[in-house]
Amino acid sequence: FVDDAGFDRFDEERLRSVRSSLRGNVILRGNVASVSGKVITFEKGSEDPVEVDTILWCTGYHYAVPFLKGSGAVQTERGRIEPLYEHLFHPKFGPKLSFVGLGFRILPFPFFEIQTRWVARCLSGRCSLPTEQEMAAEAEAFYGGIEGEGARVDMTHCMDGVQWDYLDRVARNSGGAPKLEDWKIGLYEINRVKKARHPKEYRDLTLPEEVPLIEKGAARAQSFLAQLQEL
Repeated sequence: FVDDAGFDRFDEERLRSVRSSLRGNVILRGNVASVSGKVITFEKGSEDPVEVDTILWCTGYHYAVPFLKGSGAVQTERGRIEPLYEHLFHPKFGPKLSFVGLGFRILPFPFFEIQTRWVARCLSGRCSLPTEQEMAAEAEAFYGGIEGEGARVDMTHCMDGVQWDYLDRVARNSGGAPKLEDWKIGLYEINRVKKARHPKEYRDLTLPEEVPLIEKGAARAQSFLAQLQEL
């Protein structure tokens, strides 16, 4: 059995894709509610308890900020770093205390780059943030929405299903930073589905619909290299 924790934001089509990619002897189940001896009870009432031989804990990791120990600036006990405005800025300190790269289930390096541009533009004075009170209020409202929906608090920084809107908002708020190119988004979405449908072969498998996007990315890279040579 595989715990389905973290699949909360998946729609039915994506869940079917995940389930179909699993081996025949692997079953996706709900979050574990309790363990008694060898019997596991799940949170979702429609799922009957099961008896198992072994439990393998795949718990991920905990956020830690030892460099801020004792400052009381942030809290990490609940499986997220808080308070943060837009997963990035501390309301009190603004760009002077920024946390780039907290998001997960993302297109990593472009995600980090767009966040970093916003931080850099704030530090250089080319754009400004809302007031401390406004940022704190927005962060609190965001956390309240998560808890009000009954979602897991430790999935706060999960960007699955929301990262493109988030990155558009970051680019817009940074005052002129370029948005993420469409070909990168397209490749990410194609490969996300491909990985679920072909978990063993996806690294070596190129789908026809990927080719024009790969070519667009290659042309962009060649143009960038040509610009560098002219410097």
